[in-house]
Amino acid sequence: MTIPKVKDDITPGIYEGIPNEAYHSGPGISKSGLWTIHEKSPAHFKFGERKETNAFDMGEACHLAILEPNLFEKKVVRGPDDRRGNKWKDVAEMCRLDGKLLLTSGDYDNALAVRDAVHADAFVSGIVTNENASVETSGYWVDEQTGMLCRCRPDLWREDLGVMVDVKSTASAHPDAFAKSVTNYGYHAQEAFYSEGWRTLGKSINGFVFLAWEKTSPYAFGVYELPPAIVLEGRAIMQRALETYAECQRKNEWPGYGSGVQELDFKRWAYRLTEAPSPLDTELAP
Repeated sequence: MTIPKVKDDITPGIYEGIPNEAYHSGPGISKSGLWTIHEKSPAHFKFGERKETNAFDMGEACHLAILEPNLFEKKVVRGPDDRRGNKWKDVAEMCRLDGKLLLTSGDYDNALAVRDAVHADAFVSGIVTNENASVETSGYWVDEQTGMLCRCRPDLWREDLGVMVDVKSTASAHPDAFAKSVTNYGYHAQEAFYSEGWRTLGKSINGFVFLAWEKTSPYAFGVYELPPAIVLEGRAIMQRALETYAECQRKNEWPGYGSGVQELDFKRWAYRLTEAPSPLDTELAP
């Protein structure tokens, strides 16, 4: 299967119909790239290996089932019960050539169960299945402060409401658990980055909501918005990572965790049998 390409000199704007593979292999820095720079290092962003897992396939399938059920029927294939043996290999090769997504029979049925649970809620169904919903449009813009080309791909955009919806799979969609996921995986940074991009491209953002759904029965889900203060924190993270990325691009240097000997810093909870040094002691140390 031939993957189309996005031009390196793409004109800033919002585009429909760019295939997922072309978007991810194309130009521009994304939130996930900036988050890698923030959480790890520029070297991890530049040279790290992008691995696709079975969980990734399941997430993509549920994304299609929830937001594009008709496309799910065309693109996702219900395979054997497990991934062992030639039976799986033969079907997997055919799916690869046809550009289709192969799931085990159990995962396929789970994806349909997730779809049914979400669509059974009138409020959520009214948002994600509305004719005004645009799924996976791709936005490209130039960051004003750094001059870097940026990109994002909202799961769903409601032009009529000025609202973005992002669909997240999670072990627990309980509010407290998902709040931890927000900071662990940078969802607050995602909201800030996507919203900034859309505004730069002339769109009004009136809301950004996360649809968090659980991977196992009863496939419970929650719809959440983030408080402005945590989104502001996410924006600061993205801007600092953008500045680092811009510097790396200019110098063509992609450092890891630094050179030379570095002294590690320990939180107070690490001192269990001895007393933790006070901040003043740390400042006065030679």
